[in-house]
Amino acid sequence: MLSKRLILTIILTAGLILTGCGNQAKSNQPSRSNSDSSSSQQVKKPEKAASDQATMKPYEVPNSEKNNRHYQKSGLLSFPGQFAYDKVGTKLILSQNKHLNQRATRQGLSYQITDAKRFNNNAKTKQALQMAQQAFNIGNIPNPYQTLQIKFTVKNNTSHAVKIDGIQKISLNASRTISANGISDPSAGQTIKSNHTQTFSAMILVGPTNFKLNQFSVHFSGSFNDSGQPITKAPAVITVKL
Repeated sequence: MLSKRLILTIILTAGLILTGCGNQAKSNQPSRSNSDSSSSQQVKKPEKAASDQATMKPYEVPNSEKNNRHYQKSGLLSFPGQFAYDKVGTKLILSQNKHLNQRATRQGLSYQITDAKRFNNNAKTKQALQMAQQAFNIGNIPNPYQTLQIKFTVKNNTSHAVKIDGIQKISLNASRTISANGISDPSAGQTIKSNHTQTFSAMILVGPTNFKLNQFSVHFSGSFNDSGQPITKAPAVITVKL
């Protein structure tokens, strides 16, 4: 069965909007619940989505878009207003790029958020919307929709390797909470070696593009061993104002 890792890579075209570190979703991300998502519509199975991807032609970007000075055929989107298309037909428009240096540490485990990017996404094809549904594990996504990319590093200052569960939940504007569906986090279940640092990029489905996101709070996990026994408690919540 095709992993969720490949599905996220397909839809987001990682080379376009991610930073190159930790830009693939983990296939065995723990199951959580999302108070703002709907699962009433059946999400296409990963193997079916992959089959469609293998047989479909790459999306042809309209010439009017190619001639736009904000269009980026390849490379990172760095400035608000720049946009790109992924191969299945999702138009990705960068709406905000904020560099950060906010850290939370607990018992030798340190999380540091270094960047936050907001995107407006418009699925121009049926396949593009299906890929988004699969990546975020949600059966009904508004189109166009808004996403938030959070780049963060995890440093293990202890004398032994630990596992982490990454982002436990995200609070938007101190009113909405996303705790599972709607978060694609490659750090969940990863092992951080002793005195090592790893970098990840997580994607969050914010909702409709007209939702005004003023701040978000990230609740990271503590650490645990291979048997699932807790080692480090969760650090303090990191709140970012946009």
